[in-house]
Amino acid sequence: MKKQIVLMDRARMERTLKRMAIQVWERINKENEGEMVLIGLNERGEATARLLGESLEELMGTDIEVYRYDVQGKASKSSLPDCNDKFVLLVDDVIFSGKTMFSALSAVCSVYEPESIEIAALLDRGHRKYPLRTDLMGIKVPTKPGEHIEVMLKDGNLSQAILFKNN
Repeated sequence: MKKQIVLMDRARMERTLKRMAIQVWERINKENEGEMVLIGLNERGEATARLLGESLEELMGTDIEVYRYDVQGKASKSSLPDCNDKFVLLVDDVIFSGKTMFSALSAVCSVYEPESIEIAALLDRGHRKYPLRTDLMGIKVPTKPGEHIEVMLKDGNLSQAILFKNN
């Protein structure tokens, strides 16, 4: 039987992403970066990036476009926004082995030449198989084999994050 533990509710996700937005804003101001491109990976990464983008808009006083990149097959210029000479933030809900993020990172770099790229994840499970680190992380939740974390959506928006444990 699987046990479910709610790690984050909607309110906690909003607070966490607001904190992460402040960190992004500080990085952009310190490094005086040019334009920013916010890319959410797949459906849940896009929902996470949208909420992060809303907080960034409040801080920066400017509109921030959020793009969705479905990690599959080969990237093309039509599947990615223009990332040349821009600060690119790749956003996912949960990072685990790093395979999805590595695929997205490879896709961006194979098509464009960004100024810099950073990785953001709402939840970090650890256990990387790929040489990636998160630059911005909401919470770190080390999991055991057989455990799983899923961010639930309600009407396309973040709802809650649940840890599924094996008893």
